[in-house]
Amino acid sequence: MEYNRNIKGNELKEINGRYESRYLADAEHVYKELNKVSPSFCLAKWYNVSVHIPTGKTHSCYHPRAHHIPLDEVTIDVSALHNTKYKKDQRKQMLEGIRPTECNFCWQIEDSGTQLSDRAYRSKDVYEPGLIEEALTIENPNPRYVEVNFNQACNFKCSYCSPHLSTAWHNDIQTNGAFILKDRWHNDIKWMESLKIDNGPSNPYLIAFWKWLPQIYPTLHTFRMTGGEPLMDKNTFKMFDYVLEHPKEDLHLSITSNCCPPGNQWNKFMISLKKITEKNAIDHFMLFCSLDSWGEQAEYIRNGMDFNILYTNITDYLQNGNKHSLTFIVTFNALSYTRFYEYIENILKLRKQFNKGRQLVWFDVPQLIDPDFLNPKLLPQLVTELERTIEFMKYNPETKWNEFKGFSDFEISKIQRLIDWIKSDTGFNSELAKENFYLFFSQQDKRQGTNFLNTFPELETFWKECEAKCKKIE
Repeated sequence: MEYNRNIKGNELKEINGRYESRYLADAEHVYKELNKVSPSFCLAKWYNVSVHIPTGKTHSCYHPRAHHIPLDEVTIDVSALHNTKYKKDQRKQMLEGIRPTECNFCWQIEDSGTQLSDRAYRSKDVYEPGLIEEALTIENPNPRYVEVNFNQACNFKCSYCSPHLSTAWHNDIQTNGAFILKDRWHNDIKWMESLKIDNGPSNPYLIAFWKWLPQIYPTLHTFRMTGGEPLMDKNTFKMFDYVLEHPKEDLHLSITSNCCPPGNQWNKFMISLKKITEKNAIDHFMLFCSLDSWGEQAEYIRNGMDFNILYTNITDYLQNGNKHSLTFIVTFNALSYTRFYEYIENILKLRKQFNKGRQLVWFDVPQLIDPDFLNPKLLPQLVTELERTIEFMKYNPETKWNEFKGFSDFEISKIQRLIDWIKSDTGFNSELAKENFYLFFSQQDKRQGTNFLNTFPELETFWKECEAKCKKIE
């Protein structure tokens, strides 16, 4: 089989002039290997980790809620940033064929029988020969994929975010108070007192991380920094310096950014990236751009964004460098439907403009579950927008005649999987969510000087339906 040049692990196989991704075939192969161990075994529990330094929490992917890292465990062994007793219990369940309840998203997908779940994809991302055998015998594995949130600093107030992940939200709630919803006080910072958020240099979890890094670095495949906004934190640039001092030719380095950091931080980032790539200190750099819609609707969802600045920054990034790519992260929510087709059109436009010899422009569509008033299940009738988008993607496939300038099968599969999940029955309370939708965004408009109906005229009927429910209850 012949594959075209691409990011390692995502090569495309030519069949009758059309490309099919190796990604899907590899994920299916790994899925079968996992099931030889047990029908609930997932390598992500062993080799993926996200560490939230300010709050001292961890999880292995974004589906389960992050859980607390006991300091007494970290004091004994810094690898407890990943290998907590709690996570070890989840691993034990998986080895015994028990489905951990925190992984319900994957079980729902698998039970539908229509798509591979993230158990396959996340395992595929770290899989290598011998790794399953190692997982069955080792108590404290070193992760291959590490994601770290160093700080809650952020200049955005995204509609679905929280004060514990954004200083801009924290300041807003301190000034204006929590949002009054039907069933709760939303973004109330009183509950954060128990988190004991620590953004300082003496944070014991931060100290433990820098002690742990040299231990895991030799076998590390992917290191990703998130936030908050990572370009507002000095530890991000400390990591850039560490990579410069410790070149690792197989390392995939990345950040998840709002691409509109304040001040001169974007230029500082581009300078650091240039040094890293010119020294060949890594295999590849990925910029994950958080963008949930297009144009002014994206600005509404992610308050603080200047879409024109974002677009200028990402095109500058794509033009400058030879070891980097861009992935748009669409945290797909109820407000993402109406411009999604346009979003995908523009991804195709960027591919045609910048792709030469390899794929530079990617996208992913993780679904939003919480808060309820932005869950995409709130507007299942708009699934037709996703179906229309799939038809556009099928009409613009990647082939041997337009390499890297079309859409692959596994990208279409991502959208179909999202559709299947939206249509599935997961016990979502849409009536309560509609009330909270109106209550939240009417309050947000007053605070931020925005206007929902001016920005989303397509949703006027839905808005009035939500408004009527609230007034009826009053």
